[in-house]
Amino acid sequence: MPRSLSRMARIGNFLEQYSKSATQAGYRSGVLAFLSFIYNFNRQSKKVSESEMAQLEQLADRYFIEGRDYEADLIAFSKECQDKYAPTTGTYYITSVKEFFIFNDVELTRKQERNLKNKITRGGPISEEEDLTKEMVRGLLTACDLMLQALILFMLTSGIRISEALNLTLDDVKISPDSQYAIITLRGKRKKTGRGTKNVHTRTTFINKEAVELLNRWLDKREEYLESKKGRFGRFAVSVPANDARIFPCGKTNAENIIRTALKNSGLLKTDEDTNRATIHYHLLRKYFVTRLTYGGVSDKYIQFFVGHLDTLDRAYNKPTTDQLLEIYLRGEPYLRIYDDSAEEIAATKEEVKETRDRVRDMQLENLTTRAKFEDQIKVQDRTIEKMQKEMETLRRIIEFAEKERERV
Repeated sequence: MPRSLSRMARIGNFLEQYSKSATQAGYRSGVLAFLSFIYNFNRQSKKVSESEMAQLEQLADRYFIEGRDYEADLIAFSKECQDKYAPTTGTYYITSVKEFFIFNDVELTRKQERNLKNKITRGGPISEEEDLTKEMVRGLLTACDLMLQALILFMLTSGIRISEALNLTLDDVKISPDSQYAIITLRGKRKKTGRGTKNVHTRTTFINKEAVELLNRWLDKREEYLESKKGRFGRFAVSVPANDARIFPCGKTNAENIIRTALKNSGLLKTDEDTNRATIHYHLLRKYFVTRLTYGGVSDKYIQFFVGHLDTLDRAYNKPTTDQLLEIYLRGEPYLRIYDDSAEEIAATKEEVKETRDRVRDMQLENLTTRAKFEDQIKVQDRTIEKMQKEMETLRRIIEFAEKERERV
């Protein structure tokens, strides 16, 4: 029998067990979406009003009193998620509902979990995305404040995730003496997953000189920026602890809001009709990073390492040093530059020169090999001729000896 919770507090009590506001917000959205689907509850807007929340709390009480088929409800909800939400959102919502069930003493059996795994629909609507170009990035940067400019180029030239960027501190970034690049250390830690915990490896990536220049300018203004935001309220308010050492001291939601505003101001804001998601977003910066380094000839295993995908490079015993990784990164770095068009052309020219040099070297080696074979054939022929001459000389002597013997007789 589900536990008896105080009236109008079943959802609230469930969320209170989580300390992180992001987890609370995500699970709250999932549970509310589930209850709205089950009872065909239509909200007036995406934001839930106090009266609507009270009604949803009543529906939560009702749900666990009715003796419903929880497995069938989850399967039906998964189909709704497929039609209505992006794949990751749908999966997160289903996880939220499962946790809500457990909190209310409803635990699915192993057989039910297995059935769910087989029947829950995978995937969902994929948001339309732009093919991000250098010109589009330039246009976006003109509509950004200094912090967002620094954040965008930081992510675009390093390949890191938005969550990783917003958690970095100055201790994680080492700018080179000539400011031509910076070394970014993303420290590994234990991470919760659906199957327990796993170790996330520490990895190294880099930002280029354009990103370093903006980063230095931002760090000079960072304290002034924070002072200007104190006491402000509303959508763009920044709440920062006194000891916050993060380079970009803002939350993910705030970061998404400010880039959406910049997209609107630059005329680049387009949204997907199905998901209402902007067609340009932070994840595109990672895709741009991967694409451009690929054009620059960087091996896929190193690109995957830079962006944090576990592969053979992570598992190898003999891992490359930071200097070796930097050398590899710098090969493709010109292709990541936004303002320096000549750099990519120079890099391409260098690559062409290298290819030409390699072809000339191969031709020289082939010529030497052919010449060596020819000389060997000449030597064989010379030895054959010499042998034939010796045989002819021997034959001549035999003939002379035979003629002398015949005359003597």
